[in-house]
Amino acid sequence: MRSDQSEVDVVEAERNDEADTPPPNDPPPPAPPTGRGRPRGLRILTVVVVLGLVLTAIGGVVVWNSTDLPPIARLPGTTQIKYSDNSTLATFASENRVVVALDQVPEHLRQAVIATQDPDFETSGNTLSGAFRALRYLVAGSAGKETLAEQYLRNTISSGQGRTAYSGRAIRAVKLQQSMSRSDLLIGYLNTIYYGRGAFGVQSAARAYFGKDVGTLSVEEGAVLAAAIDDPSRSDPSGNPDAARSRWTTVLDAMVDAGDLDRSARASMQYPKVLAQPQRSQWRAGSAGVLGARIESELMKLGFSPMDINTAGLTVYTTISPRAQKAVTASVRSRVRGEEAAVVALDPKSGAVRAYYGGARGYGNLDQASSVAPHPAAASFQPFVLATAVQDGYSIDSRWDGTTGQRYEDLAKPLDNSASCGPRCTLTTATVQSVESVFWGATLTTGSTKVARDAAKAGIRTLDGKPADDAKVDGSIALGRYGVSVLDQASAYGTFAAGGVHHEPYFVTKVLDSDGKTVLYDRALNQGQAVTVYQAPVARDVSYVLQQAYAADPALRLGRPAAAKSGGQRYGSSSDAWVVGYTPQLVTAVWAGKGESTTIPPEARVNGTINVRGSGVPGAVWRDVMTSVLTGTAAENFPPPLHTGNRPGNAR
Repeated sequence: MRSDQSEVDVVEAERNDEADTPPPNDPPPPAPPTGRGRPRGLRILTVVVVLGLVLTAIGGVVVWNSTDLPPIARLPGTTQIKYSDNSTLATFASENRVVVALDQVPEHLRQAVIATQDPDFETSGNTLSGAFRALRYLVAGSAGKETLAEQYLRNTISSGQGRTAYSGRAIRAVKLQQSMSRSDLLIGYLNTIYYGRGAFGVQSAARAYFGKDVGTLSVEEGAVLAAAIDDPSRSDPSGNPDAARSRWTTVLDAMVDAGDLDRSARASMQYPKVLAQPQRSQWRAGSAGVLGARIESELMKLGFSPMDINTAGLTVYTTISPRAQKAVTASVRSRVRGEEAAVVALDPKSGAVRAYYGGARGYGNLDQASSVAPHPAAASFQPFVLATAVQDGYSIDSRWDGTTGQRYEDLAKPLDNSASCGPRCTLTTATVQSVESVFWGATLTTGSTKVARDAAKAGIRTLDGKPADDAKVDGSIALGRYGVSVLDQASAYGTFAAGGVHHEPYFVTKVLDSDGKTVLYDRALNQGQAVTVYQAPVARDVSYVLQQAYAADPALRLGRPAAAKSGGQRYGSSSDAWVVGYTPQLVTAVWAGKGESTTIPPEARVNGTINVRGSGVPGAVWRDVMTSVLTGTAAENFPPPLHTGNRPGNAR
């Protein structure tokens, strides 16, 4: 059986040989041309590939030429409000961002970001790679991890949605890299990216995570910020410590691979301590929020718009002393119970406000120290009647009728005093004892309108919320029945302390643009003119009288020369108690009250109950603030009185 099969195989082989052998007389077939022996399908594929490459190149050029690089939008910045010692009081921002220069960012932090976000950052950015990257976006919808330039553009330029937008961004990114230095691009990126915790930009992130400036971060701390970039919300150390540590490890390992970090140093690194996630805009609550709103109001008066304040990244330097502000806040918290309070402290020689407490209702709520919340001044308004009388030639030693039950031509019934000093009382004694009849008589003599206008020049800008220099007032101004603001009281008493010269109160000393260098406003170049309201001898005599009032109240003693006046009253369900006083270096006005201060109607202004007497709560706060701020400063004496004037009073 096997031999038969072999014979068959031989026959078949012979037949095949004969078939492959050309006939003897036929010419041999021509040899195939060189390169033409490929199958037809391969030739077609080659043509398609070449054509595709040509079209790709053409398409890349078209995409490149048709894609413009729009101007980079100015980043919304965080406006920083600074205390007088350069520490931060508050921030205003649509985004929490503080722009910094590249040399303020540690090199290790720059390396950490590059190693994890764009290892080819220093060498990428040629035209051909950008074109192909753009086409890959169009065809496949992905081109791998975005470069730093692409991320930067995504955060600064809105380019629409879809693959076309992505391809356009790839082209723009390359054009951006070609139009900017690597340093400018890197700092632009670092100032733009969101790091979580409401922080845009590396400086705000450093403050949010570590409570320090970016320039002071360690390698370990810098790696935490670099790790936050990819997924800041879900990898925050406070909310997901495992994810945060894992990403941090990846960052450090990438730095080792890039040659930016020694492997042995990496092995010894420990995850740093990170602050708990803070509440955003925490300063807006309580008294700090009221102060911030007050400063914002002054900025708008200086010509800065709300948009400027919230997006321009300004640096605003203020007059507010953190020491004085802390003293005010601490004293009010410890002293005031069941009442509200307002406090203003300022430098009488310049008008610079050192502390401002308008209540604890927070930003955007009622400011108890401002003109929108006037409080009847009671006896604390009497020094303005005194000053007008002395300016008109009535000595502080002039004699006036201080008995109770007197009748006056502008009163329908007798005036009842809460205190009396006899029929021949000096203006000095009447001020110390707050004798109503003496001040009503002095106001009637000099004119209530003149008292109001002099007070307006001194700093009392409003009475019952209306302009004081044009107010229609009556004799009850002598009793302090009109509402005044705490800021105005501090400012006007400062006029006495400054020898009769008024300096407008202010909060802002300088404003810098977002570059931290360009000066947009400088108080030194825009100071209002100081106004002489009272002649120097008048101011000296008024200060002497108020020194006697200060000396008569042991609860106010500071252990140094000072001048002060207290006052208080009740009307209906409201009460108002004041102490306003000063040294030559500092004036402080304190109001404490229960309920909303109620405007006293004319028919009740004559004999309203005045039974909140003495310094009380506002006196304790006043002493706390003055002592705290003045500690460590040399005591200054007031110039002696001159007892100017020789006109007699109304005593018989």
